[in-house]
Amino acid sequence: MKETSVVAELGDDWCDVTADRAEDCDLDHLALAAELSTEVHPAHPFFGTALEVIAHRLTNDDVLCRHRATPSRYSILHLTWSHREEIGGCPTIDADGEWRHIIAYENAVDAALSESAPSGEAPSGEGRKPEQGPTGQPREEAPRRPS
Repeated sequence: MKETSVVAELGDDWCDVTADRAEDCDLDHLALAAELSTEVHPAHPFFGTALEVIAHRLTNDDVLCRHRATPSRYSILHLTWSHREEIGGCPTIDADGEWRHIIAYENAVDAALSESAPSGEAPSGEGRKPEQGPTGQPREEAPRRPS
């Protein structure tokens, strides 16, 4: 099931792994689901839950998942890219609920970033973690295709 229209509501900070836009992304989308499966440990609230990664944030290691057993439920989790089972509260669950809850979370983050931006300027993205690759290192800027 393609989530293109839903993920598009999140804005340009997200890459829809099910869409044609994903071909412009330098991240291995199959690795996202594999890392999520690796990191979720028996004490994690989502252990044993079938999650489908439908998008990832371009500026950090957040993934947007749809719950297969409850397709109206979505979660944003933050991966660590440790390549091992995590402990404690990792991977963190940043947002969880119906689509409106995900949008409300994103709007709240954007509003907080806007409030911290100097008057009259667009938010700089400060406050979000720097863009990282699958190793947790800062991602190098990918060459942009001409429009």
